[in-house]
Amino acid sequence: MKQFVFLIDTGNETREHKINATGMTDAVNRIKDIKNHLKKDDHSKLNIKFKGVIYENAY
Repeated sequence: MKQFVFLIDTGNETREHKINATGMTDAVNRIKDIKNHLKKDDHSKLNIKFKGVIYENAY
């Protein structure tokens, strides 16, 4: 399992969001769900950037 790190910019603040997923496709589908949820909360400007991957056994 990997953690995919995304930066979510709502216009007011930029947050780092980590998603546990098996692959990039799974992570993108999950971030799309988060994006749709945030759009419901009246965030008209919403930018999402991929920051990187954190591997569990990286040492």
